[in-house]
Amino acid sequence: MYSMTAREQSGDTKRAPAHLSRAVRSRTQGSVLPPHLARVLEMQGLAGNAATTETLTVQRMSRRRDSSDSDLAYGSSAGSSSSSPRRHEDDGSDSGLAYGSDNGSPSRRADNSFSGSVGGVRFVSRSNNGRMMRQIFTIVESASSHFSQELSAAGAITVQLGRTQGGTPGEWRPDSRTVVLDPRRATPSHLGGTAVFEILNAAGEGSRAALDADVLNGRLDSEAERAGWPPERFYAREVERIEWQNGMRHREIMTAAGLSRSSANLFSAEGDFDSYFARQERSGHTHSYEFRYHLLRAQAASEAARREERQAT
Repeated sequence: MYSMTAREQSGDTKRAPAHLSRAVRSRTQGSVLPPHLARVLEMQGLAGNAATTETLTVQRMSRRRDSSDSDLAYGSSAGSSSSSPRRHEDDGSDSGLAYGSDNGSPSRRADNSFSGSVGGVRFVSRSNNGRMMRQIFTIVESASSHFSQELSAAGAITVQLGRTQGGTPGEWRPDSRTVVLDPRRATPSHLGGTAVFEILNAAGEGSRAALDADVLNGRLDSEAERAGWPPERFYAREVERIEWQNGMRHREIMTAAGLSRSSANLFSAEGDFDSYFARQERSGHTHSYEFRYHLLRAQAASEAARREERQAT
């Protein structure tokens, strides 16, 4: 918003020329225009485009706060009725504002998209969340030198904004090699930390693949039996162990990047693995891993049955 300069605060300000003041008075007397328009026109006479920019800023804020545009400087947008409120879809365009779009400055529509890369990781937003994606990208980029090996191991992946399937701020989807961040569920800083964590999960995909292979060949069942654990719970625990190790690594990265006191440091208060696993079980986080174990075992049984059929023929 408008703030006074030191010259204005001290009273050393220029007054509008007399002819401009008379013109303003003559245009506003008996007019239906809002009273503050006189001040806007007077400002424009003194400051030119600065007043125009100020008017645009005020109008944009008004459009976001209120579903009606009847209180804008020149009434409602062209082609609409000022007496009937209508719902606005803020598409980033300035076409309905008094002066049109800012002359010479980037349009908000152009600012709505963002694309950037850190190593093989692409950050892409083609929606109206370009500014948020830029903030997320900046956090990851600032920390990138502290986990360059993991970035290299992650390979070519894409980070995008969207709805997560599990209702969490972020998730790694190995099938599409995509990290999805949910802008509804966390701040840009938190999502930046989440992006780093999910990149670590992507880099550790080899460990998950080895664990899945042990389920398919039956080796994990033998280990679970020796440990006295149900095999699905044993599998879930080992997946959670991989994520806990990534959490500890995440804390190291955030500390090295100078982000230990920010909300991007997701694991600042994390304790040992046993307490972590107990909390994940209580929250129901491990259920999806137990379900995956059963899917893998069903897959192994189906493959074994097909092998037996082929041998029989």
